[in-house]
Amino acid sequence: MKSYPTNSPEAVSRIVAMMMITDSSLDDRELEVMDELSIYDIIGISRSGFSQVVQDYCTELMSAGGEDGKIRLVDKDRINAVVDLVDDHEKRVQTCGMILNIASADGRLHDTELAVFKYILDRWGLTLESLERELAKQ
Repeated sequence: MKSYPTNSPEAVSRIVAMMMITDSSLDDRELEVMDELSIYDIIGISRSGFSQVVQDYCTELMSAGGEDGKIRLVDKDRINAVVDLVDDHEKRVQTCGMILNIASADGRLHDTELAVFKYILDRWGLTLESLERELAKQ
């Protein structure tokens, strides 16, 4: 698995990419929301840099497929490795806000997106209530 420096734009981008792919599709509306909310600027990465992170993540997913040929998009060890590269509290809050906006771009949160989002919150010691409070401060 490709590693990025802790709290780097690429580490945050990898979390966003993971969430975008969790429901097994990359929706154009998700990319539109990224533009509308200036997500690339918030993360501190160019669109092409973000695209490279997404491409690298997808390549890793494909190469990590099981013996049965199935790609497991929801894998706790992989999720942990991805989200643990962001340990700055403010970046975690900001990242959760971004992925929530992006994941709901198609009008609903899919079960897998919701499950992974809740898992990330738990992993980072956040709740929906604390996230809402902290995002309101920003």
